[in-house]
Amino acid sequence: MRHIVNFGLLFAFGTLAVSGAMAFWLPFSLVTTRVHITFGIVTAVLVMLHLASRVPYFRSQVLTKKRAQVSKLTLLGIVAVWGVLLATAIYGWKPVDAVVAQGYESRNRAAIVRTSPLAGFSDRSNHGHLVARKPGDGADVELSLYISFDEAIQEPPTIAVWAESTTESMIETLYLDPRLAYSEEPTWGGSKTRRVEILPIWRHRYTLISGIDPHGEVDAITQATPTHRFSLDSYLTLAGEKEFVLCVEVNVPDDPNEAYTDSKVGQPSLLYTAYIDIDSPQPYSLLELTGHSAGAEVNGAIQYDLDRITTAKKLVDLLLAKAVPRR
Repeated sequence: MRHIVNFGLLFAFGTLAVSGAMAFWLPFSLVTTRVHITFGIVTAVLVMLHLASRVPYFRSQVLTKKRAQVSKLTLLGIVAVWGVLLATAIYGWKPVDAVVAQGYESRNRAAIVRTSPLAGFSDRSNHGHLVARKPGDGADVELSLYISFDEAIQEPPTIAVWAESTTESMIETLYLDPRLAYSEEPTWGGSKTRRVEILPIWRHRYTLISGIDPHGEVDAITQATPTHRFSLDSYLTLAGEKEFVLCVEVNVPDDPNEAYTDSKVGQPSLLYTAYIDIDSPQPYSLLELTGHSAGAEVNGAIQYDLDRITTAKKLVDLLLAKAVPRR
């Protein structure tokens, strides 16, 4: 058992250290997180087994008066150092704050997109997904969106789901493809591609919330309104007489046609929208194809001429929104 515990700890701790370093230096990865959690549990179990075999040692050091016994002063010093390190980590005192500032999350905080904790996403199947937004304090309505892609698609398209006002100002991002959530230049279609080239309409709308434009610069207009609260909750209130537009932007790489010949980006992203009236007796709304983003990398403008779009129109089978009162 001793050999199993010792070698098990060696490999488990090594895996834990490597996955921890990857989580610190690299963008968030579900695989890295799973590995780190799994081997964290394994390490904890092996440490408990190791400590169980050392119970006589700890008992002799604490309860008996042998000459080799650890002194109370030494034990107190160990506890004090542990307490200081714990408090430093909890409150972010120096030098821990400086170390944490070197992590990927801290260095790229302006580029990382965090959706509302009240919004969630689930895969019902390879081609069917559900985005849901629970109401927060003071809100009355649950909002959900069922997404169905064409069965012939091998890999689901890249999408963003957001709500915006009737004046085209973003209220809240409900979902962003995780591949795009941690960098302004993610790997897309096998190569580095700017987010503003993948989902340009969403990216320009997002500037209003983040204050950072697609080039990483502080936007002079949005930074002037730092107290604005971008939340969908005030729109999810019955008898509030507030309407909004639910938007979905969809794109896939490597889908050129005669009009759009770029082999990497191909046809532009497509925008689907639905006008949502919370007080309507009809809870369902069908999102319809509204326009595309050709040229929108510059200013996020929507193009409504869809004649030159071909295969990209076949990506989506159904986008169905539902708004119902809280149960």
